[in-house]
Amino acid sequence: MLSLFIVVVPLIFFPKDFGLRVDMSSFLLFAFELGWYVVIFFVLFSKASALGVVFFALLTLAYRFSVGICSGLFLVAMFSLDLSSALKLGIHHYLPAFLLQAMMSPFILKSSFEMIMKKRPAGSKKDHEGLKKATPETPLTFFESQISKSGRDQMRVSSSTEKKRAKKADMEDALHYLREYSGVKGAILVDNFGLVVGGDTSSDFDPELFASLAICLKEANHNFLKKINESNLERIGIHTPNLWISLNQILSFTLVTVADRHTDELLSVRISQAAGMIKKHLEERYSQKILKGVEE
Repeated sequence: MLSLFIVVVPLIFFPKDFGLRVDMSSFLLFAFELGWYVVIFFVLFSKASALGVVFFALLTLAYRFSVGICSGLFLVAMFSLDLSSALKLGIHHYLPAFLLQAMMSPFILKSSFEMIMKKRPAGSKKDHEGLKKATPETPLTFFESQISKSGRDQMRVSSSTEKKRAKKADMEDALHYLREYSGVKGAILVDNFGLVVGGDTSSDFDPELFASLAICLKEANHNFLKKINESNLERIGIHTPNLWISLNQILSFTLVTVADRHTDELLSVRISQAAGMIKKHLEERYSQKILKGVEE
């Protein structure tokens, strides 16, 4: 619509030139026009390279020529001018049309050029993939079977031949999600025998000590719960003067989270989210028979 606007509007006033006359060769006029496009694109696209700006300027010049040709064809149809004279008037001889088209063309094409700039070059994508391949793998625990989005090789979980795709709800990711919360000293996953099968902790955190504590608390509470006909323990929260200890039962495992006593209550929300992620990971990666066997 804007292209049609800059073609038609000057023709409404044709042949009035409003005193706009420039005595210079066509080549010099086009050179000034190209210079105008280069300057305006340097302002509009400050992050673009000089070559890109020149490329946009040349495209705009070609676009402006096509608009001028359309103006010439309209002159032929409206005023019965011969084709050669009409094209010259449309492209550069009729100054009101020339100035309006030259001023508006960069802004008409601006959105199209922005889309071109947003498209990533194929070469940069290949370089990015190459960089990912060169990135060293992080250490894995026995329980971890992670594949990052960068395309890591599949990792073995329970046998040397078994390979599976990693899931978004990965256990180590969930433990790290807990550990990165402000005030959290450590997050570990413990089996029913008190063995630590995964964790993310600070340097002064003793995983084995808190794993033993979790088993002792579970056994003590389990014996008492039997007396009141309650067999399943889902969550235990302990607050000491210095620590906030949270135990969450996840299938046959226990998620142990240890944080500073004054950590805000929103940590409970993050613990619930992490527990859901770990449960999903366990259910997708291990069959119910295996999980029941571990529990027994």
